[in-house]
Amino acid sequence: MLNRVVRPITRIAQRGVRRYHEDKSFKYASMDELPVPSGSWQAQYDAYQKKYNMQLIAGVTFFIATFIFAKASGSLYLNAYPPEPKTKQE
Repeated sequence: MLNRVVRPITRIAQRGVRRYHEDKSFKYASMDELPVPSGSWQAQYDAYQKKYNMQLIAGVTFFIATFIFAKASGSLYLNAYPPEPKTKQE
């Protein structure tokens, strides 16, 4: 019974070892294959900074507008002063 389990495993292991061979077409990467930079890095840096600054300004503007709207609608209470006691209306 054990022979039926062990024999296929040993066959697979032997085939795996025998099939191993060095691939002659494989070539390791070298520094010559890296992309060569082109253009001005300062121009690209300035373009990215312009885009990031616009996103920052849009985000801050959106936050301020949302904050003002929430404060004006009464949805936001900042606990800056003690709450006023509610008076009973008869």
